[in-house]
Amino acid sequence: MALMEFREPNRVKWVGTRPGHDGTQVLEYGDAAGAIVIVYTVPAGKTLYLCDATMMYATLAAGDGWAEISTAVPATVTYLFRDILIAGIAVFTKQATYWPPIEIPSGYLIRVRSSVAGLTARLMVHGWVE
Repeated sequence: MALMEFREPNRVKWVGTRPGHDGTQVLEYGDAAGAIVIVYTVPAGKTLYLCDATMMYATLAAGDGWAEISTAVPATVTYLFRDILIAGIAVFTKQATYWPPIEIPSGYLIRVRSSVAGLTARLMVHGWVE
């Protein structure tokens, strides 16, 4: 992955105790039920700085769900979440915050998967691109 490009060299742009950024905010989500869904593709020439991710499940059937960062081939680079669920869980939510953010290079994908139609997996991601 790329070197951190958002380091604070003593700039004026601050928000609270965290440095600001010069990018465009990303807030995307995708739902999968018995499928693999691409939630976000990092644009060409950009880097996504992923700050947090939330995974939500609603299940009527047992199955597995995951969220991953992958290449366009696709080949898994890393999992953000990977869970095996039993039937009957009404709603189940997990959240992860990354600070410093995970740097994801251009062309990489963030995907969400549900192994069966009775299991809905929703992934929500937040960060910025620059």
